[in-house]
Amino acid sequence: MAAPCPAPGSRLTRLLSVSVSVRGRRSLSLFSSSDSSSTWSKVVSDAEKIVGYPTSFMSLRCLLSDELSNVAMHVRKLVGTQHPLLNTARGFVYDSKNNLQMRGLIVLLLSKAAGPSHAASDPLTHDMVSGIYPRQRNLAEITELIHTAFLVHRGIVDLKEWTISDGPLKDMEFGNKMAVLSGDFLLANACTGLAQLNDTKVD
Repeated sequence: MAAPCPAPGSRLTRLLSVSVSVRGRRSLSLFSSSDSSSTWSKVVSDAEKIVGYPTSFMSLRCLLSDELSNVAMHVRKLVGTQHPLLNTARGFVYDSKNNLQMRGLIVLLLSKAAGPSHAASDPLTHDMVSGIYPRQRNLAEITELIHTAFLVHRGIVDLKEWTISDGPLKDMEFGNKMAVLSGDFLLANACTGLAQLNDTKVD
């Protein structure tokens, strides 16, 4: 028996339509004014209440691992350089806009909309919180982890713009190495998490 779809006028349906529209061009004007920004913040807040899960630091569990703590010590060497990896790392901690992790929130909203399994023998039903399975929450975290890896990799600098005589060239090379390794580490963790879901349809 298929899970029931949310009613067309339901609060969840409205939130889903607003969240998914983030992928469209109209979403570029969402933050054009303070009113739009506050409206968007309210939409995110309402969505988090529906899924019963604050998504502000969804991928923080992996970001606080011992391995990345060692990486962070090396990233500190970039202080005073112009490498964008430092700004990316700073944004994860201090920039509230980066902490609005919409991709994971959309996964949770879709999971909520799909509803629970109607199989009478489903042993996982008692593990649900706010109508969402733990594995669905894990998938949301993995989704954010993949996006975080993308942000880190995006900070790689094109070294062709720097000449050998430039003093900061070594800083840029070191920053690129850290960006590649850090992003790859996050992607590896995401792949491990996907494998632990034991669902090839997700992989």
